[in-house]
Amino acid sequence: MRKNRIIIAIVGFLIVSCQSKISTSNSESKYFTDSIYSNFLNEYRKHNVYLPKDFDSTKRYPIIYSTDGNEIKKNSFYQKTLDSLIERNIIKPTILIKSYSNQKIADSSGTLGNGDKMYLAYRYFEYLNQYSEGYNNSKIANRFKNHMQYFNDELISSVESKLNQKLTKEDRYFYGVSNGAGFGLHLLNSHPESIGTYLCFSTFGGDIQTNSWKSNVDYPKLYLEYGSEEPFFLKQDAEFLKTKYEELNLISEINEFDGGHDYKKWNEKFIQIISNELSVK
Repeated sequence: MRKNRIIIAIVGFLIVSCQSKISTSNSESKYFTDSIYSNFLNEYRKHNVYLPKDFDSTKRYPIIYSTDGNEIKKNSFYQKTLDSLIERNIIKPTILIKSYSNQKIADSSGTLGNGDKMYLAYRYFEYLNQYSEGYNNSKIANRFKNHMQYFNDELISSVESKLNQKLTKEDRYFYGVSNGAGFGLHLLNSHPESIGTYLCFSTFGGDIQTNSWKSNVDYPKLYLEYGSEEPFFLKQDAEFLKTKYEELNLISEINEFDGGHDYKKWNEKFIQIISNELSVK
């Protein structure tokens, strides 16, 4: 009898222990790498996922979709920042998706001014439309268009289906810097129905002035930041967008910060803007 009681006690302890593990499984935020197969790019594409503490798939969360997501280490700047802002009740619990850029070399046919070979990664052809012009190789010539379709038509729907998030455009945000911001502005212009708010910093590319801007389209809200020490064309693009958004009676905040092409500045602006946009009301 005593032996049976001991066995029952052990089984009971194990059940309670397992239940405890299940109940605390979401007690910390998660930051991990996932992937999907892209039919447009004919390859698997990785993305990093941040899920806030106590994530519950029956609830709805705003999602930030970002470019250049190759940082995979736990406790990254983004995980620590979002953890802190959520824990201090500054912003509501939020999901972050950072799509990997493809760093493999796609082309080495060009040369630099000193005669050295110029190596261009697929990333440049995916983020900048004008880089694809003049290439007969279909993997390069169509790379920008195919990557745009991957991001807009495959990544967003796949993530939201897997996490059981039924969102509208107003619940989605985009974040990008440099070439990644240029890609974002092209996405904003060509697919204004997908994402409601864009954070684009130190934007290189995006076909800003050559894109078609239509008076009957409700383009997304735009936060554009650029540095005082950056190339003059960034300021020209910013001034164009400011005028265009005013003409179309759209919402934008376009500012020049002191400095150059600097992640520290971008991180500061990221924290500042999401603290306002995603604030607990």
